[in-house]
Amino acid sequence: MRRQRHKISYIRKPFARKSLVCLPLAAVALAMGVISVSLSVRLQGRGELNVAAWGVSSFLFAVMALAYGGLSFLEKEKNYLLSRIGMWMSGALIVLWFCVTVVGVIGD
Repeated sequence: MRRQRHKISYIRKPFARKSLVCLPLAAVALAMGVISVSLSVRLQGRGELNVAAWGVSSFLFAVMALAYGGLSFLEKEKNYLLSRIGMWMSGALIVLWFCVTVVGVIGD
């Protein structure tokens, strides 16, 4: 009997172009979210308008990262690793900001 060998492909697929936009957008959204939360904690919950601006900007950047990540899956024969990471990050941020907004509106 002949032993079957595992086939290994040495052809590397390039990253999807839109995933190269998705991951930095998600990273910027995460950084803006950290800035917003840290300002809110430092001001003991009495944040001014700039804290809200950082939070809304973080949410909008996360939405754009999610959109670019979704569009990157339309590209054929590409590596989608960066878009998956960016979509997970931005999806978690969107859920977080949605929950923070709902608690802020209802809890008031």
